[in-house]
Amino acid sequence: MVKKPAHVIEDDAFTIKVGEYVDVGMLRMPSYVEITFFGYGEPNSYARIELRNNIPCIAEISFHSGEKCREVQQRDLRDFDVSYLIDVLYTAAVADPRKSDWSPEQDGAFDRAVRNFLEERRTGKRVINTEFLKQVTAVYRANIDHAPTQAVARTFGVKYRMACVYVKKARERKLLPQTKQGRAKA
Repeated sequence: MVKKPAHVIEDDAFTIKVGEYVDVGMLRMPSYVEITFFGYGEPNSYARIELRNNIPCIAEISFHSGEKCREVQQRDLRDFDVSYLIDVLYTAAVADPRKSDWSPEQDGAFDRAVRNFLEERRTGKRVINTEFLKQVTAVYRANIDHAPTQAVARTFGVKYRMACVYVKKARERKLLPQTKQGRAKA
């Protein structure tokens, strides 16, 4: 059974299909967005963005040269702006929870907030809050006898320098005691 898209927007230059909406935090995000750009003598291009683990991911990009179109060329790939797909198109499809129906016209502040939210989710930026620092503290203490900061780096997949920042912030919030040089026990 194929699910019908929640919204279809058709224009002379493109068609956009927006899937069913899913609540992610305070936002209503489409489960997918498909867009087809019509080339009119040049190849058509297609892209699909899917919501995976509540993060929009580019799942497919393709070019199609029809019978009366020129072939797909290197410049088509070079001119295709992949970041535009999520930064602009997917962001425009995120529904404003203050409005009952989705509309392509959003206010600037909402669009900026959505772009920032999506960028943080896609780049994996960590929010360093007390809960996260408690996890850092637990890893640090579990490895206190041998290279605790290295253990933090391995556990959280960061470089040693960033692990030092995590440990320093945990100390600032009094989750770990201050140390003196040469005494690693905490």
